[in-house]
Amino acid sequence: MSQEWENRSVGELVLEKPSRSKVFEKVGLDYCCKGQDALGKACQQKGIALEGVVAALQEMEAKAPEDEDRSWMMDLPTAVEHVLRVHHDYTKEALPRLLFLTGKVAKVHGDEDPRLIELDRAFQAFAQETFDHLAKEEQMLFPMFLALAKGQRWPAPPTVQMPIARMLEEHLQHGENLELFRHLTDGFVPPPGACNSWRALLDGLAELEYDLHRHIHKENSWLYPTAIELEAKL
Repeated sequence: MSQEWENRSVGELVLEKPSRSKVFEKVGLDYCCKGQDALGKACQQKGIALEGVVAALQEMEAKAPEDEDRSWMMDLPTAVEHVLRVHHDYTKEALPRLLFLTGKVAKVHGDEDPRLIELDRAFQAFAQETFDHLAKEEQMLFPMFLALAKGQRWPAPPTVQMPIARMLEEHLQHGENLELFRHLTDGFVPPPGACNSWRALLDGLAELEYDLHRHIHKENSWLYPTAIELEAKL
């Protein structure tokens, strides 16, 4: 039975049924930045038994046959609007709140756990990089996509593949940053006696991680390839 899943990419599997991302999140399989990897390869790289992952996917789907709305994949303009409304808006709201919390918790508890100081420093850089990334998508890349949907080419750069390649590189960096945040916080698990601000920070980081995984997956696995395919047809 596992052979039916082994050669399918993790990104494709989540596109087909978004709730599968919950299983991949739980076992630590990257379905966004490395979504092109086959499930068998991804499991092998992580040292995870393919059979166990497939069993978890099948068990989850047996209990929850209904899945998330996939109507955002209707066309390119709908997908762009979805990403802006669901993911960009959320990220712009979450980052300032988490910037405040990382600074506050590092200041109060940094002597207790020096990793919080490193977390604050890393998150400050990550937030600025992410704001810049969102701006590049909103001001250049997404308008290019909308022009393609109308059968028009953007005057510069000459192909949408150039900015997409840059965005993919930045997505990989986002993924590395998220892994660092998880490492510095013991998987976002609060230590005994952690104050409410510390707990709120860890909960917010976990939520941000999940949303960015979904965000990057949608762009890498559907939005960007669809734009490239559409441009090739013009």
